[in-house]
Amino acid sequence: MRSNIPNVREFGFTLIELLVVAAIIGILLSIAVPNLLKAIISSNEANARKALQTMKDAEYEYFEQDLDDNGDRDFTNLIGVLGTAGSLRDPSGTNLNEDSLIDNTFEQAVINDGSPASESNCINPKAGYCISWSSDAGNDVQSLRGDFGWEASMTSAKRNGRKDLSAYADKVIKCTVTTQTSGQRGTFESGNTDSDCDG
Repeated sequence: MRSNIPNVREFGFTLIELLVVAAIIGILLSIAVPNLLKAIISSNEANARKALQTMKDAEYEYFEQDLDDNGDRDFTNLIGVLGTAGSLRDPSGTNLNEDSLIDNTFEQAVINDGSPASESNCINPKAGYCISWSSDAGNDVQSLRGDFGWEASMTSAKRNGRKDLSAYADKVIKCTVTTQTSGQRGTFESGNTDSDCDG
């Protein structure tokens, strides 16, 4: 008895063809992944520089307009929250957004105790970077008449960024390559004597 099913040959990929395709995909991934990681790090560093530029501009507006209304042209070492008088977030302490020099995304990206940048003391980093007042400002922290200093450091070295950055009253954003090993927390290494990031 003959079957009514026609003789159909089944086609598929051979083992050699599958291995060639897997090898090609592996080569493409080995090229693409490092470039993607470099792009992410560069983007994070650019965002950190922009955040420090914002801090620098806010400090100068605070200084020039005497926004804490104390009669002195001075800087501040506080990011603060709404209701914190003498801060960049609320210079007059009126609890209103109208006089804020920076937005609320800075509030949870700041470290006030000088400890390394980690997600336990920097709740919401800005693109993988935390911000801290700089101990390298070099002037009386109480009056802050001559200088201010803000620093940015990554929460995971060489994964979120390669550089620590800082901004001072000389209007230049400085940077240095971190000495931390890959994956370690940044330690705010940039200082007043570092080179210009644009140079």
